[in-house]
Amino acid sequence: MTVSDLPFGHHILLVEDDNVCLFAASEILSRLTAMVDMARDVEEASERLNAIAYDLVIADINLPDGTGMDILRHAYRSDQSKNKTTPFVALTAHQNKQKHQEILASGFIDVAMKPLSLARAYLFLEGCQAQSDKVATTADAEIIDLALGMKRIGASNDEKAVIAIGMLISSLKEDIVELKRLQAINDCVGVQTLLHKIKGGLEYSGTPRFQKYIVLLSCAISTSVDLSGAKPLFEAVYAQSTLLTRAYQELVTDRRR
Repeated sequence: MTVSDLPFGHHILLVEDDNVCLFAASEILSRLTAMVDMARDVEEASERLNAIAYDLVIADINLPDGTGMDILRHAYRSDQSKNKTTPFVALTAHQNKQKHQEILASGFIDVAMKPLSLARAYLFLEGCQAQSDKVATTADAEIIDLALGMKRIGASNDEKAVIAIGMLISSLKEDIVELKRLQAINDCVGVQTLLHKIKGGLEYSGTPRFQKYIVLLSCAISTSVDLSGAKPLFEAVYAQSTLLTRAYQELVTDRRR
C-alpha cells in the first residue's frame, strides 16, 4: 500500500506510555493515515506540540508525569503551542461514565476505550476530516447515504439503514430542543455532553452531512466558556437537522410508492 492508497492524509500525534499499547495503536493508525508521531509522556508530547501543527492528537489519560488533560491544556493555552485548536481524543481504560464526562468537559472531542480498534480510529479520522474541511465543502456532502449506513451497521440491505436513520431522527427531535435550551443558557459542558451523545448515534447512520456539522460545532466549542462565538454553527446544525428530517420523509415516501 502506498500513501495515496490510505483513506486519510492527516498528521497525528499519539501519546501513550505503555510500549505494547503504543505499538498496537500506531500500527492501526498507520493503516489509515500517512504520518503518526509518538510521545510517551506529557513533557515529550508538549515539546512536539510546540514544534509541529497536528491534525489530531490521541492521548492516553494516565501518563507517568501527568494526564492527557495536561497535554490538552498546554496545547490550547501555551504561547509556544502550534495546536491551539487541534482536536483531542482521549484513550482510557476507565469504564466509569462520570470519568468520561469529566474528560469531555475538559475539551476532548471524544473518549475511546482501550484497546483502540481500527473502526474507532477510522471514525476519529473521519471526524477530523470534517473539522479540517471548510463549511462549504461540508455542505456538499450527501444528506443521506444509504450505502454508508449499510456499511456502518453491517447490514445486507438498505432497509435497515433507513430504519437506523428513522431512529436517529426520532431521538433528534428532543435533542435539538435540548441543544437550543443549553445554548440559550450558555451551558458549555451540557452542550458538549449532548453533542457527544448525538455523535454516538450518527456513527451508526448514513447521514454524513449532518455528522460533519455536528463535529464542526463540537470542535469549535471544545474549549469555550462562551458559546456566542459559535452561533453561526449552531444555526447551521439546526438548519441541517431540518433538511435531514425532510430528506428522510421524502425517502420514505418514495419507497412506499
